[in-house]
Amino acid sequence: MDQEQRQYHRIRYPLREQPTLLWAGKSYAVIEVSARGLRYRSSGRTPPLPGSSVRGALRFRRGVQVNVEAKVMRVQDEEVALYLCDEIPFTVLMAEQRYLHSHYPMWS
Repeated sequence: MDQEQRQYHRIRYPLREQPTLLWAGKSYAVIEVSARGLRYRSSGRTPPLPGSSVRGALRFRRGVQVNVEAKVMRVQDEEVALYLCDEIPFTVLMAEQRYLHSHYPMWS
């Protein structure tokens, strides 16, 4: 799916700013986030199967934490794409976007 077909804008993170997905007693680096989805690295651990459910917390670097419930949509290499049952609050996403634009103007 190319960028023009995506329903939600995605926020991609530089390595040092990546949020953390806390799930099943483990933590995972989150590569990108949108209002209804996220993509994380399984980091050598066995990834969940497509179609399975995930419940956990998404912790952003500046302290905001959002509880998430999601369905595994895709597993490719060591990356897992989740579709969130509920949207990440718009205010959280905007704060993340503003922070990244001000601290990493060439990144996004």
